[in-house]
Amino acid sequence: MVNNTFVLNINSKLFEVIMKKTIIALTLTASFSVFANIPVAGDDLPFFNAEREALQNGAIIKDMSGQDQASLAQFMAKQPLGEFSEDVLKAARHAVENNRKIAPDYVAMMEASAKIRGIDVAELFASVSQVDYSVNQAVKSSMQEKQEVETIKGCTSIAFNNGIAGQTNDLSLATSLTDHTTVVKTDDSIFVVADGAHFQGMGKHVGIVINFMGAPAGIDGIDNKNLVTVDAIFAAATQAKSVDIFLNTIKDVRTIIPFNFTVADDKGNHAAIEVTVENGVKAIQYSERGSVHANHSAEFKQGFLAEHSAIDANTAFFSTFAREVAAENFLDY
Repeated sequence: MVNNTFVLNINSKLFEVIMKKTIIALTLTASFSVFANIPVAGDDLPFFNAEREALQNGAIIKDMSGQDQASLAQFMAKQPLGEFSEDVLKAARHAVENNRKIAPDYVAMMEASAKIRGIDVAELFASVSQVDYSVNQAVKSSMQEKQEVETIKGCTSIAFNNGIAGQTNDLSLATSLTDHTTVVKTDDSIFVVADGAHFQGMGKHVGIVINFMGAPAGIDGIDNKNLVTVDAIFAAATQAKSVDIFLNTIKDVRTIIPFNFTVADDKGNHAAIEVTVENGVKAIQYSERGSVHANHSAEFKQGFLAEHSAIDANTAFFSTFAREVAAENFLDY
């Protein structure tokens, strides 16, 4: 579930114009040599390499304007699924009804899609959950062995008080940058498809992006009674009329691992919303201008930086603290 750069603007005119473009991109910072070769999809440049640019050659745009949920279900039924374990499938089965509570129309569409595939809808929710769960297991192993976390390179998100929310995954181009990224436009939403499900997106009022937090922020929610899958959270956001309504919709949910969801709406509201088993759903705002988030919770940052230098802390956890400060500086200056 990765997309190199994703930007949402909750502006009705732009909502119609944006799908005419082949790129959805916002470059928050760019630093590159004028003598460097231009990166292309497939390059595997190191983290923070000076030659890295926001780059994508294209995307698959599926315009389903004017079509019903049955048509969307048919399209989604043709999308590739990821593999999943029995443990994640068991959790997904439990999440079905919880998903329905926060995104009933989306769950009904996914049930229709599952029927077309000839599988149980829980398998669709398991597909969208497995990668994050597996990455988190690797993170936990690295922490237990006191090794640097190398499984992921991290993502940084930012939401502004003008309705823009953006997120970048700082992964290798070979891993995260492809020309087959699929973006769906319906009458009331635009969203990226990942593992056969609704990923980051924007509705007519609310846009949403995600940050992996994982083990450093708390325990797994795989057995939690209020477990939902992230695609249902995305769908709930894109159908909400405001950030506050979205927050009220998800106020009791838990996720398979700790996540943050950064959101903005067309009324100027914004928040970075942490979801953990320990603290529930917690909305954070950096300033009036906007909200930012990286791959850690505020509690983990405070404790870890109390015991380690900033350089060592960032080396151990894929520069998450430095990236958060960079995003904050972007808002400040």
